[in-house]
Amino acid sequence: MGELSLDGLLLAVVGGMLLILLFAFLRRSPKVAMIAWLVGIFFIPVWIGQTVFAYFPAFVIIGLLATLSLLPTPLAIRPTVADVVLLGVVVAVITLYALKLTTRSATFDLLVVWAVAYALGRLIVHVVDQAWVYGAFGVFGAAASLVALAEFATGRNLFITFLGNNSATFARWGSLQARGDVVRAEGAFGHAIALGITLAVAACLVLGSRFRPALKTALAGLCLAGVVVSFSRSAMLTALVSIVLVCLFLREPLSRTYRVVVLVLLTATAALAAGPIIGVFDTSNEAEGSALYRADLLQLVRTMKPLGLSGSFSVSTTSEVSVGEFGSVDNALLLIGLIFGWVVLAVVLLVALAGVVTILRRRASIATIVAVAQIPALLTVAFITQYAAVAWFTVGLAVGSQALRSAANQLRPGAHLDHHVPVAREERAHA
Repeated sequence: MGELSLDGLLLAVVGGMLLILLFAFLRRSPKVAMIAWLVGIFFIPVWIGQTVFAYFPAFVIIGLLATLSLLPTPLAIRPTVADVVLLGVVVAVITLYALKLTTRSATFDLLVVWAVAYALGRLIVHVVDQAWVYGAFGVFGAAASLVALAEFATGRNLFITFLGNNSATFARWGSLQARGDVVRAEGAFGHAIALGITLAVAACLVLGSRFRPALKTALAGLCLAGVVVSFSRSAMLTALVSIVLVCLFLREPLSRTYRVVVLVLLTATAALAAGPIIGVFDTSNEAEGSALYRADLLQLVRTMKPLGLSGSFSVSTTSEVSVGEFGSVDNALLLIGLIFGWVVLAVVLLVALAGVVTILRRRASIATIVAVAQIPALLTVAFITQYAAVAWFTVGLAVGSQALRSAANQLRPGAHLDHHVPVAREERAHA
């Protein structure tokens, strides 16, 4: 027993030293912190992590350290209405957990995965030119797409083959998925939908970078190819909606000519790819069943409570969670209402509605458009694996970019966010 305790203590000390070294490395530059987080998102599977009271995937650990490395940036930022509202949601959920009205796992996800990713996206644009952030996301998305295309061509997932382990997380996420006779690419994400929607986000964000038009078009096209080989309807819809909204409603930095070219290329590509894609979906014979399942989920709405867990939520003697007759709920928005209550869901929907209004008024940043374009996907998928962090990162990015746009317009009427000067130096030395 003593030897085991000594081994455990030694591992804890070594792990702590490694975290300190990683944190010191991330403190060198906010760009380094951002790149490290992108590596964790795109290339470290969810089953790689560490259990300390709870399971922390590698991308969550890196996200926590990357966000902390940006301190004391928050002290220089004026909170927006969206910040205050979402902070209220966090406080409400903590209160619900203290009163035993929601689950520990759901509270953990909100505090450690969702809130941290939101904070990283919210803060990073104040210390790094946001166009650089968009470009970095696009480059990593394109690299992940190359891996996904190789996986689709070979039918072999290198992350599963070489990074698999004996954990329960790997048992849940470490298997390939098929649609008809086709094996769907999932990269390091553990699920094809998580990969596909993340690449859809990358395909759109890269359009807001300062890359030359030909380069960002190529990167976006590569990301879209990765979306296709995920064979996720939700991801394809997200990609189409986000890019069309950008071309129709984003003022800058895209010229009118470039937006027309993008729409023409998108339409032509969609027309050419539609036949093979529809053929794969037709051979899978699951579209009707999937639609019926998602329609049946809506019956759970009437089981929501104002605050706290739905009355239909239950845990079996073998720790299997179910909601009503469903073992899983593939609807992120519905799940928020079932776990935290319809009041919390209503607040989240109001924030989303504010984003929609901002787009229609042609005052939205590209990050806001990307965040809003994910709403249809959130009706068909839960916050799974790395996509949970990606989704809330884009929300934080949207709130931060809109705050900078408002500040720029107050200082210089007619100025636009995409050409802002960050309030802090991009590269800063830390004591």
